[in-house]
Amino acid sequence: MPDQDAPVPACHRYIHNRPGQLDDPGALAKGLPIGSGHIESAHRYFIQERMKIPGAWWKIENADKMLALRTLRANGN
Repeated sequence: MPDQDAPVPACHRYIHNRPGQLDDPGALAKGLPIGSGHIESAHRYFIQERMKIPGAWWKIENADKMLALRTLRANGN
C-alpha cells in the first residue's frame, strides 16, 4: 500500500477534495481574481520580511497576531 502522506497521493487528495475551488476559467469568466505568481509569492514581503529580522524571535500566539495585523495593513484596512 502506498504511503498516503507521500507527495503524489497527498497532491491527488488535495485536488480531489476541492473540485469547485480549482476552476480558473470559470473564475475568470465571472471576473474573479485567481492566484498568480505575484500573489503566491507575497509571503516573502509581508510575512518573511518581518518574521526574519535578525535577532527577532516570536511566540506562536504573538506571531499569528502580528501577521494578521500585517495582512490588514497590506490590504489597506
